[in-house]
Amino acid sequence: MLSTASEFRLNQRTDALNFDDCLAYAADAVSSLTRLLVSFVTAAALLAGTGAERPSALGVQATRPQRLVAIGDLHADIANARRAFRLAGATNEQDAWIGGSLTVVQMGDLIGRGSDDRAVLDFVLDLQERAKAGGGTLHVILGNHEVFAARPDHRWVDPGAFAAFATIPGLDLRNARVTGLPAMERARFAALMPGGYYSKRLAAFPAVLKIGGTVFAHGGVLPLWSRYGIDRINTEVHEWLAGRTAEPPPTLGLDDGSADDGVMWSRHFASNTGEAGCAALAESLSMLRAQRMVVAHTVQPHITPRCDERVWAVDVGISRYYGGPLEVLEIVDDRQVRVLDAK
Repeated sequence: MLSTASEFRLNQRTDALNFDDCLAYAADAVSSLTRLLVSFVTAAALLAGTGAERPSALGVQATRPQRLVAIGDLHADIANARRAFRLAGATNEQDAWIGGSLTVVQMGDLIGRGSDDRAVLDFVLDLQERAKAGGGTLHVILGNHEVFAARPDHRWVDPGAFAAFATIPGLDLRNARVTGLPAMERARFAALMPGGYYSKRLAAFPAVLKIGGTVFAHGGVLPLWSRYGIDRINTEVHEWLAGRTAEPPPTLGLDDGSADDGVMWSRHFASNTGEAGCAALAESLSMLRAQRMVVAHTVQPHITPRCDERVWAVDVGISRYYGGPLEVLEIVDDRQVRVLDAK
């Protein structure tokens, strides 16, 4: 962008710019272009020179799968996580991938509230590799509880979840942010802090994902974030979880209603939307060139469509913490949408 001085000269131009003004404007323009080039090269270097994998295609899957299944929040319940993937047709009783070319989108909140944090993380990360080997795809969206873990904010962590992280080798337990926590909480944060053992893997997950005509986000993508851009959101979140930047604007938020418009935090499309909510949804979908949005984060009694089925809320509280029904959402050929249940 041009400097304020350059913008002023442009806005105040007369019919005859003097020679000095022209030279000053040219110098500002060259300086601005140089800064832009340096920023671009620096960003490219950061993304290339890291052990943390970048989000695949910045949250866009190019191919439209014949069959896709979305699974809501798992909340550290390994037994029901396994049941959900079996219901989706992704795995069998031995957790082997049997889905073939199936694409699964898990909607975030792998952790928090339940006691199986590490077990669910390991299960999903391992299954992602097995899916790829078997011809399928498993995407995981980042949820607000992954954000809590990286800050850290342990208010919603089951006390029984901490101990499992203590056996991970090589954790940076001397980090000042780690040593300031109660002793039993340190290993979990060391593993999930930006740049930590698990966060390097989580950094590869998108905050917003688009597949065909469907956009997936844990909370939802309001128009302000649609304008911000999927690519920019995912890049900034990736950089934070990889341990290179401070927490970025897309992840900022709380669960107390004081900051609830972020892509991991919004409940605007998962609650009773009304005319204004549906109008905001339509605006976002138009900017994102999508037909529908799938969201989680807000527990529903059953998977619920709103706004003439242009948004689907899929968090039904399948973990034992909530005790909700086991349901997942199936999309066939990017057109046919239906709910699968365990009945």
